[in-house]
Amino acid sequence: MSNTIFPLFTKTFHHSSYDAIAPNNPSLSAAGKVVFITGGGRGIGKGIATAFVEAGAKAIVIIGRSEVSLKETKAELSRTGKSAVEYFVADIIDVSAVEVAFSATARTYGKVDILINNAGYLDDHVSIAESSLDDYWYCFEVNVKGPIIATQAFLKVAAPNATVINLVSGAAHVPYAPGYSGYGTAKMASAKLMEYLQHEEPGLRVFNMQPGTIPTDMAKKVGDFYQMEDQIDLPASFCVWLASGESDFLKGRLVWANWDVNEMKAKAQEIVGKDLLTMRLSGWPA
Repeated sequence: MSNTIFPLFTKTFHHSSYDAIAPNNPSLSAAGKVVFITGGGRGIGKGIATAFVEAGAKAIVIIGRSEVSLKETKAELSRTGKSAVEYFVADIIDVSAVEVAFSATARTYGKVDILINNAGYLDDHVSIAESSLDDYWYCFEVNVKGPIIATQAFLKVAAPNATVINLVSGAAHVPYAPGYSGYGTAKMASAKLMEYLQHEEPGLRVFNMQPGTIPTDMAKKVGDFYQMEDQIDLPASFCVWLASGESDFLKGRLVWANWDVNEMKAKAQEIVGKDLLTMRLSGWPA
């Protein structure tokens, strides 16, 4: 379970879902919850939607740019009969479209309990010198401006004690990785943004989550630089766990879906007491 090129925060490093985070675990039930997922039509977003259906969510709302993918995902998830499923075609950086999706969701299903900031974009994955400025900056538009737009719209319709899960990347904090300057710095900014959100909105439960190395369509740009051996059900199930009360000690922090939740719970006092898993300058006093 610890076959990884990355340093370990927990001794166990998972590559797929397991009992403690399984969506059908009664202690993690999402019954009565309204879940809003950006980029929810395919890939990790679709996996997260599937997991929350299994966890018994009241309603799942997905947005994205491809109506074909959104419609297919809605049809697939609706067949279970467990949750209401709705979609809206919206570019994550289109303020009006995103606001319409949130307001319509609230009118139909009530306050939104869980926001998953999943929509992302990986630029051309080349050096700074070789990068197209437009493509490079679009990476910031989607990965930084997008979560701001979604979060602002969400705050207008959020339920009490609502949860925000922001998908980031290890590229935000690991040492130099070739081609990741745009994506890594955008995700770093996004992660810091969520730390600010947690401080400004203490009634929320805010988490940054690195979903793992998963061979999605977007990840194909990376090639084989990283071994992509994680399964989509890992971050999907981990989101269900984060949305439960078991994860409160991780509010405002950045966690990897690969890390074992039972081992993290055993380290909860240390994590909170030493303010671990936050964005900061190494070597600089807290």
